[in-house]
Amino acid sequence: MKKIAVNIAILLPPIFICFFVYKYGITVPFCDQWELVPLLERMYNHTLALADLWSPHNGHRLLFPKILMLFLAYLSNWNIFLELCTNIVLAIFIFLFLLSILRSTLQIIPSWLKIFISLAIFSMGQYENWSCGWQIQIFLSVLGSVIAIWAVNKWQGKTIGLVIAISAAVLSSYSFNSGLVTWPAVLVVMLMQNKWKLKHIVILILACVATVLLYYYNYTTNNPELPSTLFFLSHPIIYIRYLLMYLGGSIARSRSFAPILALILFALSLSAIFDIWRFDRQKLRDLAPWFALALYACMAACATGLGRSGYGWQQASSSRYAMVSVLFPISAAVFLAQSTRINIAMNKNGGLRNPFLTGILIAMFVLSYIHGYKKELESIKELSKKTNATAFYLNHPELADEQSLKVLGFDYNVVKLRSQVLSELGIKFKEAK
Repeated sequence: MKKIAVNIAILLPPIFICFFVYKYGITVPFCDQWELVPLLERMYNHTLALADLWSPHNGHRLLFPKILMLFLAYLSNWNIFLELCTNIVLAIFIFLFLLSILRSTLQIIPSWLKIFISLAIFSMGQYENWSCGWQIQIFLSVLGSVIAIWAVNKWQGKTIGLVIAISAAVLSSYSFNSGLVTWPAVLVVMLMQNKWKLKHIVILILACVATVLLYYYNYTTNNPELPSTLFFLSHPIIYIRYLLMYLGGSIARSRSFAPILALILFALSLSAIFDIWRFDRQKLRDLAPWFALALYACMAACATGLGRSGYGWQQASSSRYAMVSVLFPISAAVFLAQSTRINIAMNKNGGLRNPFLTGILIAMFVLSYIHGYKKELESIKELSKKTNATAFYLNHPELADEQSLKVLGFDYNVVKLRSQVLSELGIKFKEAK
């Protein structure tokens, strides 16, 4: 009975997200998604070139997401709902690979940990990713990062593990800018495990250098409004607040509480790691993938902050980053679970054996989670209603005016022009009833 209840608890979050996407997913081009229209036009006209796929967008090389979105558009005549479904599938794979890492690193997996990971991955805290097909880039990048770390842990010291890890890291790097930090995260796993030969480490480093050099070869910023990457030098406090907001924002959607939660998670992680180090140093090496995943989230926060903190630290609360940053609290939970198990074996009162600490953590998580669900669900309901109502005007661009299309979050003149292109290509969107 307990096993059935646990499985139901694990399945409920993704089931709810599926319902949410079906009910409130944005099925018309929204914000940056309008940048796909020129590529669609070239694909339909058989003039699409590699340079079109390789060109940067807002600091990212979206090579693989562009390929995937164009493929899905070709299959469905650009039915954006198919992109939303693909995002869910990618999230499910992320969840499954994390469970696989969990099974290989913990001898006994507490039920609460699997439920927590499900709640964290399939959270309304990243409603923007669930509701917009363009966010396929983030799911694809995170999946690549998780697979890379999973591979070097599963096939320790073996060539197949290295090949899969490099391939997955390339996928992550050319899907979203923060994917570049996958390389040092993978290196951490290899160094902690002590089973990789020097030649393997050299090959990984060379692959990393080649990927980064190719990434920035002939690199140009196509958005003059992006803030300077040196902003943090003159505004270090804003930069630090940005990092804390980024790392705590996947669980706590409150801008006042998220930075505090990030500090709490740091403190709990360090305490748990110290406990494990004192009593079982081999287990600390076994947990190398979770060190890497936590490091990946932290490095992604640092990299994103360099490019975006100029917008203000509040920008880090954007729900699109939650799929990346959520790996930090998940890793912290794993460290706490292992620390608790060790303290139980040693008859100590550390980790989550302290009922007062456990109660506080559960209360913080539940309250933050409920607050996030309520807040984000209300926001996306209204946005979904307004955006999907524009389908009629996108299908009949000659009837559209600025007032009817401004909700789409993109320049009206560009939307007007590109909606005409879509009409000429025979692409229509489902109109709201």
